[in-house]
Amino acid sequence: MRQLIIIFCCICMLACSREPSIKNGHLETVKAETVSNVLYYAGTIQPLATRVITSPADGVIVSMPFQYGDAVKPEQTLFVISSAKFLTDYKAALMQYIKAKSEFNNEQTQLKEAEFLHKNELISDDDFKMKQSNFYAGQLGLLQARDALEVLLRQMDIKDVNLNTLSIADIDKITAALHLQKKSENIRIVSPASGTVLSANKSEDDSKKIFNGDAVKQGDVLAIVGNMNGLTVRIRVNELVVNQLHSGQPVKITGIAFPESVLQGKIERVDHQGESGSGGLPTFSVQVVVPALSKEQQQHIHVGMSTQVEINVSEDARIMVPMTALKEKSGLSYVQVYDKKQHKLKDIAVQTGKTTRDEVSIIAGVVPGDRIVIPT
Repeated sequence: MRQLIIIFCCICMLACSREPSIKNGHLETVKAETVSNVLYYAGTIQPLATRVITSPADGVIVSMPFQYGDAVKPEQTLFVISSAKFLTDYKAALMQYIKAKSEFNNEQTQLKEAEFLHKNELISDDDFKMKQSNFYAGQLGLLQARDALEVLLRQMDIKDVNLNTLSIADIDKITAALHLQKKSENIRIVSPASGTVLSANKSEDDSKKIFNGDAVKQGDVLAIVGNMNGLTVRIRVNELVVNQLHSGQPVKITGIAFPESVLQGKIERVDHQGESGSGGLPTFSVQVVVPALSKEQQQHIHVGMSTQVEINVSEDARIMVPMTALKEKSGLSYVQVYDKKQHKLKDIAVQTGKTTRDEVSIIAGVVPGDRIVIPT
């Protein structure tokens, strides 16, 4: 009798736990999962950092001993510019320096005399302070004139003349200094750092680049020295993606010109001001950097090469179900959920969120652990 009772209970339990058979489908337990979405963007390789080289005066390019894309070292000559105006400015600066030096020496002598007279109470305090003031003004004028002259001297290839020893009395030396070289109007412009010398023009039109014989204006950008120990890539993302990106986020960079290298980088900056893009959808600028390249990579990865930037965007854990599990009724979305207590299927309205190609996220209506019908 006892055995019969046990068998009867087991049969009842099996009957109660038996799930309904589903034609063309099956039951599946839903769970919250982290969703990863890989984004791809096209970009162009740019230097990690740049130094801009500008023209210090109006003139004509007479020498460019380099090719765009060459590696350069600090103090290496990049441009020689012939500038008659620059020579005129140089002569004026030299004469102003000599004049300021003479005036300073005179004020210095007068101050020493005034100190002696003031100490022996032969001049008043006001007269002594006036001499002090004249001395300080002369000293300031000399410093300003020297700075102006040194700025010009750094850009002119003048050698073997100590301009600091010149004075008004040295008329012959001054004349010789002003005509020291037949080409003393030439300005030598050097590289400020090691790197790769690049054209400042972003266009591919060579007619707009700087070449020998070109006339340039003061302040014109002649070239850029780029740091290629690493690289920068700028991409543009749409408004649906920008809030999923942040500084420090890892990225991968590949290119058809360097197929064997997968560069590991990170997002350095995300602009949060949109600009009008194609199709009217706003886009946002994102700067990606690779902080270091190996010596081998620097040999075959160059500025201007095309790249593909891969960003893996992970979102908060959420319930994802196949799109085929959804049913539409009266403008609402439903899924069939197995009711464990009543042992039957029920249509439950759900609120959906983001979708992928095959799945849709469920924001409300079901919870992890619920079993829903998945059509096959």
